[in-house]
Amino acid sequence: MMHVAVGIIRNATGDILIAQRPQHKYKGGLWEFPGGKIEANETVFEALQRELQEELDITVLSAEPWLKFQHDYTDRIVMLDVWTVTDFSGEPRGKENQPIRWISPHDFYHFEFPAGNRVILEKLLCEC
Repeated sequence: MMHVAVGIIRNATGDILIAQRPQHKYKGGLWEFPGGKIEANETVFEALQRELQEELDITVLSAEPWLKFQHDYTDRIVMLDVWTVTDFSGEPRGKENQPIRWISPHDFYHFEFPAGNRVILEKLLCEC
């Protein structure tokens, strides 16, 4: 099982940041909430800080656990540990040349996400 830290990042207007997965990666071309694999001896918060620094060039100052669930893709199982980023510094940019977008939860249907993100999308839509 792969344990993954995921960040829900909102801007001042309440839009949420999504990023497009690179074509050469698993589920390439789909959109996702930024984050990545938790390394050995890392807490979820530390992994979230590292991943968002590597991917988006932002420093996570604070975040809170929001949702944790498992998804079976048949060829791999992932444990998604989703946190709401409550404070960060820097201006997000795709450091790996990946497109990023600030979108309203009501616009989620315009983007294709991995099946494992369905639970996150539904919960975010319920909060609107």
